[in-house]
Amino acid sequence: MIRIIDIEVIELRVPGKRQLDLDPTDNGCLIRIHTDAGISGIAEVDSLPSVIKAIVEAPPRIRTLMGLKSILVGEDPRDIAGLWQKMYHHTSYCGRRGVVMHAISGIDIALWDLLGKLENKPVSQLLGQPQHQRLPAYITVYPLGGTVDELQQALDHALQYPVRALKLAIDPFWREQPALATELLCAARKYVGDEIELMLDATASFANCQQLEPLLPVLRDCQVRWLEAPFPLDEIDQYRQLKEAGIPVGAGDTGLTAPAEWRPYFEQGQIDIAQPDISWVGGFTALQQLAEMAARAGSRLIPHGWNTDLTLAANLQFLAVQPLAEYAEFSTSASPLRWQLAKNGPGIDSDGMIPVPQGPGLGVTLNEETVARYRVR
Repeated sequence: MIRIIDIEVIELRVPGKRQLDLDPTDNGCLIRIHTDAGISGIAEVDSLPSVIKAIVEAPPRIRTLMGLKSILVGEDPRDIAGLWQKMYHHTSYCGRRGVVMHAISGIDIALWDLLGKLENKPVSQLLGQPQHQRLPAYITVYPLGGTVDELQQALDHALQYPVRALKLAIDPFWREQPALATELLCAARKYVGDEIELMLDATASFANCQQLEPLLPVLRDCQVRWLEAPFPLDEIDQYRQLKEAGIPVGAGDTGLTAPAEWRPYFEQGQIDIAQPDISWVGGFTALQQLAEMAARAGSRLIPHGWNTDLTLAANLQFLAVQPLAEYAEFSTSASPLRWQLAKNGPGIDSDGMIPVPQGPGLGVTLNEETVARYRVR
């Protein structure tokens, strides 16, 4: 019998990179699960490392207010579904959503990585029957810039990769300066041509559909495939109104966690594309539930993926077993953690596709030298 003997939370930080922008990659959070068999599982969490550490290491107070380590140490790591339910139940007074679900997500991903190593299989084979050996990549263009020249420089950087789709991360000034926003979007479409799909990530830059109205014609003319996170998550009715205006809408990557939290976005918001982060929603275990919810609602599921090769590998393992070959987001962050945290991170081939890692677990090997270099003690 194999038992969990420890759960380690590791904070990584690139010195001198503390600016508060939308790229979290310079400050990372790893979770490593250790077993008495000498085999460990690894994951990363896109969250606050100090808070994740507290949630994992907190001593129990009552049966529904327990730290995750106190729930899991001594348990068989192969019972992933059972352990997920235990974590969810025994944190229910302080969890069920939000940052506790972030911590549960990381542990779940690490458990699947561990199980893959124990069985010498990639996670995709544990989740079901793989349907795809490669997935199409898209590049997120961030920062985009505020002039046509800056925009073209950002696009040139993205177009070094032979992808067929780009997502432009727009800034809040698009709300206040629709004429400039229109100029930039038209310039982007002209610059990349009609063969490349364009998407927009608004990161909740708009409060309501009225603010978006001046941009609706150019969104249609430039054939924007989806508008991601246009509004704050609490404005569910605005998502539905935008969909009714004929613009494909994506949501979820700005904070939705457990699958139950997603239900109103499918039912009331009627979103076209669910964009969960696997390190927020409950890991592979919950992401499978969310995929079923999306399918029943007629929505696509395209995971959020702006982090290191660990998240990219996890997304690829999940997408490999889905019926349709959906996009995998490929981060081009300049952080050394983005490129050096794994020894064998997935890359984009000449067809704009990313091969699914075939090694055990997530299929990538952690670079321990990188961990040691950037670890916060």
